[in-house]
Amino acid sequence: MSRLRIGELAEAAGVRKDTIRYYERTGLLPAPQRTSAGYRVYHPADVERIKFVRAAQGLGYTLTETQALLLVRAGDALAGSEILAVTRVKLREALARVEQLKLIETGLEQLGEAPSHEAESDPCPILFLVRDGRLSQLAADQPEQISVGEDHTTCTGKD
Repeated sequence: MSRLRIGELAEAAGVRKDTIRYYERTGLLPAPQRTSAGYRVYHPADVERIKFVRAAQGLGYTLTETQALLLVRAGDALAGSEILAVTRVKLREALARVEQLKLIETGLEQLGEAPSHEAESDPCPILFLVRDGRLSQLAADQPEQISVGEDHTTCTGKD
């Protein structure tokens, strides 16, 4: 693979041409050389650079943080200590999100075990829990029984 035009680079990296132009404007991708006709031409290494940027975004790094990652990748030790601190914060945030998702999972499992309403005219107790934002309470407290709404419809948890 020699030089790539923007469409070829976009296809090889799995992004749109607009994304490549945006990365150029923000400094995530160096400005390409141009042909005498003004077409952008890229190096094959730019494919890996774009994939690296996308992977960093997938891990939750901002574009500014991704620029620091690119500096580390290029051997900048100062950026390395900065990005290490940022990464530790991101890890703590990710672990907190995992805990939140576990609570949601528990709540949804319990709602799935809730008894169905008795008659067509009775409201479903799950609707009250979701409406009132009590799903997280159900998951956190894991009570035997939760009263939901003024009509005393109940939802019994199972052990």
